Amino acid sequence: MRSSSLVVVAVIGLAAAGCRGGTPAPAASAGGQTQPAAKATADHNACHLLTHEDISALVEHKVTMADQSEAGEHFSTCDWEDEAGQFVFGITVYWSGGKEQWQTWRMAQGLGDAVLKKAAGASASDVVEQGLVSGLGDAAYFSEVLPSLVLKGDTLFELKLALVPKAKAKFRDLAGQLLAKAG
Repeated sequence: MRSSSLVVVAVIGLAAAGCRGGTPAPAASAGGQTQPAAKATADHNACHLLTHEDISALVEHKVTMADQSEAGEHFSTCDWEDEAGQFVFGITVYWSGGKEQWQTWRMAQGLGDAVLKKAAGASASDVVEQGLVSGLGDAAYFSEVLPSLVLKGDTLFELKLALVPKAKAKFRDLAGQLLAKAG
């Protein structure tokens, strides 16, 4: 069983690494952000896509900080924390190159599932709820544990929903909100 756990960790690492294209620019803080959501394409700051109120409703408790931990011309990352300083939700937006990131993610996930199935006799989908979601953008994928993805044009939203209560029930509305802001 220990080797199965290592395989799962390796698969998750491989999939996450597949979505990290390019070299991040120096971190820029958006801590204490209170401004309303701005159109993402104007400033490419993922923290401006959702307000503290949006995230507080999503995670079902008060969020007090947003941090743009990675930023570059082609992508940015924002992580939200609660009053205790604990991570509660994160998003990475690939403003360009999203189609390639989607394909890389799906390929890495398929390889990981094949390795896990061979090693443990079950795929990740047998253990956690995940899969393609129809009717959202050009393509969408939900996972309880791994990042969930929403693709529109060449923009990809990567959502970290593992700590979001009832994430599956909230995914479609959250994706719709992000897609509306993407253009």
